[in-house]
Amino acid sequence: TASMAQLQSISMQGLHKLQVLYRQEWPKYCQEYHVLSTVIEFMKTDPDINHLNVYTLSDVCAKECGVFLIVDRYQLFVGCLGDSFELLEQALHQLDWSRGFQCSTVLARYLATISKVFQAKELPISFEFKSNLYILPAKQAKELSVKAPEGFYLDTLSESDAELVNDEWPNHHVGSLYFVQRQIRLCPSVGLYASDTKQLVAWCIRLQGGYLGALQVSSSHKRRGFGSLITQEITRRIGCMGQDVMALVNPQNTPSCSMFEKLGFKVIDQCYWQHTQPFIGKFTWPDGE
Repeated sequence: TASMAQLQSISMQGLHKLQVLYRQEWPKYCQEYHVLSTVIEFMKTDPDINHLNVYTLSDVCAKECGVFLIVDRYQLFVGCLGDSFELLEQALHQLDWSRGFQCSTVLARYLATISKVFQAKELPISFEFKSNLYILPAKQAKELSVKAPEGFYLDTLSESDAELVNDEWPNHHVGSLYFVQRQIRLCPSVGLYASDTKQLVAWCIRLQGGYLGALQVSSSHKRRGFGSLITQEITRRIGCMGQDVMALVNPQNTPSCSMFEKLGFKVIDQCYWQHTQPFIGKFTWPDGE
């Protein structure tokens, strides 16, 4: 019976099938589609990648409804099609929550399901945050024209930049340096560098769900429009890959909202971050994992 359905890992072939399901009703499922793309890409590029698992239920319905849980180290991403939330709930109940999870970018439609599981398991929430999901179609993104100001040049970030990016990231935490290194290694990123010193002065990376992330300008170079410049360049590059560009913005952050709106981005959904606390003591990620 459905109630006996167990969690099972999804093979690479299964991941490809799953990803195709999430193309429907675009852009409703753009986040699920992108996080699956990222996982497929990571597993192809680095078949021995640690601590990255994708699960579904061993139930035929669950597979047809595209139910998935992605456990990426301490981050959890979820998806299901239509209103198959009960199946998603069953799957969530079977996860091991003892180390705590960052439930990253939970779309508004999954919030009630995840909250039910938190309540049933009496999981303490240590952090909660809401943001707007902005999207810009690829065909608009690739038409942006971007030119570095005199004395600076634009380039892809290198892994040696990761330490600075991580240190300056307001969300940095135990284990985030590896995360930033990996995103730089395997996903699009952009930096603005001073031509003479090669100093990195502004940057942006792309997160697993396809979102622009860790957009920062170093304090020595603020108020010069570099944040907008970097955003436009990474947006253009992703658009040239034929992909829509997504960003999550705190609705209270008026300057950021107006920057994205000026570039043509539209709000299509709301997303929540919820971190559950570990209940077996603090777990520390080993270096390089």
